[in-house]
Amino acid sequence: MSFLSKIFNNDEEEFDEVCVDREVLDSVIFYSNKAYPNEFLAFFDGEIIDRKLYITSLIFIPGETGETGAVVHTEMLPINTKYWGSVHSHPGPSAMPSGADLKTFSKNGYFHMIVCLPYSVETFRAYDRHGNPQTYTIGDYSHLVDDDSDEFFDERDVVRDDEVFKPGLLDEKDDEFFKTINEKPQYDGFEETQLQPNQVIKIELNRDGKIERISREFKK
Repeated sequence: MSFLSKIFNNDEEEFDEVCVDREVLDSVIFYSNKAYPNEFLAFFDGEIIDRKLYITSLIFIPGETGETGAVVHTEMLPINTKYWGSVHSHPGPSAMPSGADLKTFSKNGYFHMIVCLPYSVETFRAYDRHGNPQTYTIGDYSHLVDDDSDEFFDERDVVRDDEVFKPGLLDEKDDEFFKTINEKPQYDGFEETQLQPNQVIKIELNRDGKIERISREFKK
């Protein structure tokens, strides 16, 4: 069974499998913990290669969040921006989609995820645009992300060895931000074992949408 994607144009793109980069889930868990007890919401960026949809990064859009829901202003996206779905957190123990979630699913792409407390790899659930449970694979797909950093490099921004920062460049809030930005997310079950090269985590669901099996496999 394939997914049919029609986003912002009339071109049809089909994919049979969804592959989610592990760092994307790391980021969702990090920001979900930061937003708690409010919800966190973002959109998925990625591409289709050989009938596989690779989710490789997040798209952040201005909006308002609360303990019972989140609203984002998709009208602020550039007209040519393509996103494949959404991901958001539930500040509770259930990752079942609400009526509002299903409405978001139907209007914003074709692959959606919800993560619930305690915000770990095991508490993610995935759905299609109709709210049906979906399977997916977790792996390292960072090589698919274009690195355009050279386009923004300016030699004038390089800090010299003899340069001293003047007081007031960073205030206390900025200092706290840089202390926490590299904090490692905590998981239940997968934090002690790192993925090996060419290894992925396979998530299989049963008919009730619950995780039936989580296994590690090596890509063929």
